[in-house]
Amino acid sequence: MALNDPLLSSEGRFDRFADRLSFAIGQPPAFVLALFVVVAWAATGPVANFSDTWQLIINTGTTVITFLMVFLLGNASNRITERQDAFMARILEEEHRLDSEERLIRKLLDRMDVKHIKPILNHLDEQDHELQAALERILQAFPKPTG
Repeated sequence: MALNDPLLSSEGRFDRFADRLSFAIGQPPAFVLALFVVVAWAATGPVANFSDTWQLIINTGTTVITFLMVFLLGNASNRITERQDAFMARILEEEHRLDSEERLIRKLLDRMDVKHIKPILNHLDEQDHELQAALERILQAFPKPTG
């Protein structure tokens, strides 16, 4: 298969199948079905005289299903981890960007003369109390220049 094959792509048929099956086997009906299979197998024990073949049936079935589920769940887990890593990288990038903006704002406020901000406060509408309070907190956070 080529690397650009839809079966190998991040949104290929196998990935969709793995997602759906991973979700389905985690639901209560899947547990009930598995429990039913085990109970049905156990109930046939006396009929099969608890033979080696009878035991081999459940052993083989559970081994094959477990073997397949390991790869299926591994696929789903790898893709979830990739998505989480990408999401965390975006969060870190945004945090760094906001950090840079905050440093820039602090530099600008350090250089800004308070007397230039006071006229802005005087022209704010009465409906902008929150903005006015925020600007006043900013002004209070920075000491007035002396001399």
